Amino acid sequence: MHFNYVLLGKCTKLWVFGGVVSRGMAREIGVAKKRRMKIRWFDHAMKEVNEYA
Repeated sequence: MHFNYVLLGKCTKLWVFGGVVSRGMAREIGVAKKRRMKIRWFDHAMKEVNEYA
């Protein structure tokens, strides 16, 4: 997971795909929010949606 955060630090946006957010994904999303990164959400059909509840 450490390398994921290093790689995330090189990005300007985070894209989240699928309707199920795993524990690891949730941690990465939290880091992205903390860094005030733009987060784009896509459903299983690859349609952009608002943040999953």
